[in-house]
Amino acid sequence: MVGLPLPRLLLAIVAAVTLLGGVGGLVAISWLDHNATEAESSDRLRLSSRLAESHVRALHQAGQEVLARIGEYYIYRPGGAGVRPWLATLVEDAPYIDAVRIQNLSGETILSTDDAAPLTETELADIRTALSQPGRTVIGILSSEAQLGGHAIVLTRAFSAPSGAVLGVARILVSISYFNDLYRDLIPPPGAIFSVLRRDGLLIARYPMPPNSPRLDSAAHPFTKFAEASEGVYQAVSVVDGSNRLLSYRVLPDLDLVVAAGLLTDTVFQDWEVRTQHATFLVSLALLLMLGLTALADRSMRKEFLLSRSDKENADNLAAALADKDVLFQEVHHRVKNNLQVISSLLTMQSLHVRDEVARNTLKDALDRIHSMGLVHQTLYERNLAANVDLGAYFGRLAEGLASSYGSGKGGVTVQVDASGTLELERAVPLGMLANEVLSNALKHAFADGRHGNVYMSLHCEDGRWRLVVRDDGSGIAPEPGRGIGFGLIRALSRQLGGSVQFSAASGGGTMVVVDFPA
Repeated sequence: MVGLPLPRLLLAIVAAVTLLGGVGGLVAISWLDHNATEAESSDRLRLSSRLAESHVRALHQAGQEVLARIGEYYIYRPGGAGVRPWLATLVEDAPYIDAVRIQNLSGETILSTDDAAPLTETELADIRTALSQPGRTVIGILSSEAQLGGHAIVLTRAFSAPSGAVLGVARILVSISYFNDLYRDLIPPPGAIFSVLRRDGLLIARYPMPPNSPRLDSAAHPFTKFAEASEGVYQAVSVVDGSNRLLSYRVLPDLDLVVAAGLLTDTVFQDWEVRTQHATFLVSLALLLMLGLTALADRSMRKEFLLSRSDKENADNLAAALADKDVLFQEVHHRVKNNLQVISSLLTMQSLHVRDEVARNTLKDALDRIHSMGLVHQTLYERNLAANVDLGAYFGRLAEGLASSYGSGKGGVTVQVDASGTLELERAVPLGMLANEVLSNALKHAFADGRHGNVYMSLHCEDGRWRLVVRDDGSGIAPEPGRGIGFGLIRALSRQLGGSVQFSAASGGGTMVVVDFPA
C-alpha cells in the first residue's frame, strides 16, 4: 500500500486544523457572546424587579395611610353619621381607588361606596387575617368575576376603638390600572411580564393580566425557586401561559409578597442569534474558500504523485512537472497563510461584540434609583410628616448622595440645589426617581473629561404648576438624546406625574432638562 506523500499529508493536516479551529473558534465566541447577552438581560431584569418592588411598596404605604384615616374617621362618628359622603368624596378624589368598604367582625358590610357583592372565601380569609393582626395591611384581590369593574387589588386593615378593642376592618379596592399604567408606559417588548404574587400562591397583579386570576400552588414551581433565596434570576417555563422566560424576582417578606419581571428567551437572544448567523456565514465562506484552494492543491499534487510513478521515459516531463509543482506548492502555502490570517481577523472582529461593560454600570444605576426612593421615606420619618415630603431637604440630600457617589469632588464639580415646598408621597416617589435620573446623567456624562463645572437643580411651584430644572455647564447635549433606558424612564415618570419633559442646550454651553407638571 502506497501512503500519501509528505506535502499532501501536511496539506491535509493544515486543512483539518483550519476547519476545526474555525468551527471551534466560532462556537467559543458564540458561547461567550451568549453568556454576555444573558448577563446583560439579567441585570436589566434585576432593575425591573426593583422598580416593581418600589411600585408595590408605594401602593402599600399610601394604602396604609388611607386605611388608617378611614378607621379614625369612622370610630369618631357615632352610628357612622356623615361617613358615607366622606368616603364617596375620598374615592372621587383619590386616583386609582374604585371603592371603600367597611365590615364588622363578622364580615358583614357596614358601609360601602359601591354595591358590595357577597364576600368570597379569599376575601373572608384576608379579613380574618387582618382582624387577627391589627396594624398589618393585608394585600389581596377581588377577581373580575366578583368585581363588576374588573380585577381589583384589595388592601384590608383592622381598626380599633380608643379602648383598643378591634371593631372591624376598612378595605379599599384599587384599580388594576395602578399596576398596568406604569408598565404600559415603559413600552416593554412583546411577551415581557411584570407580576406580584402572594406567598400563599395568590396572583395579586400581572402585566399583561391573564383572562382569569389563577391561584398557584405555593408548594410547587415557581415558589420552590423563591424559597431558595430572597432574590435571583433564572430561566423557566411560566405556569400561567406556558412561555419560556428569563425571570428576575425579589421576595418581600414584610409584605408577604414576591415581585417578578420576565422576558421571553426568544427576545433575550434575538440579537445574539442574528450576530451568530452573520459570524457563521462569514466563517463558512472563509472555510469554503480555504477548502477549495486545498482541493485544487490536492488535485495538483495527486497528479504529480501519479507522474512520479510513470516510466523512466517520462523523466523529462516529470522533471518539468515537478518544477511546476514546486511553484504551485509555494503559492498554495502563501494562500493558506493569507486565508488563515483572514479567518483570524474575522473571528477577532466578531469577538468585539462580547466586550460589553453595560452590566457593570447597570447595578450602580439601580442602586441610585433605589436610594432616591429610600430618601423620600427617610425624609418623612425624620421630619415627622404624615404624607407630604419636604422637597428642599429631600433634594438637598439626593444631590449630596449622588455627588458623593460619582465622586464629583475629585473632578471639581459643584452641585447647587434650590428647592422648596412639599409634595404628597404618591408623586414624590416618581419625582425623586426622575430627579435621580436627570442629575446622575449630568454627573456621569457632562464632565467626562474631568474639568471643573457646575450643576444647578431647582424645583418650585408657581401658578399651580411645579417646574424642575436641572442645568449644567458641561460638554453639552448629545445629538440624539433619549435613546437609553434612563431617558425612557425619565419620560415615563414625567407622564406618570401628568407633565412633560424637555431636553435642550443651555445658554453658554451645557445641557438643560426641564420637567413641568401640575401641582
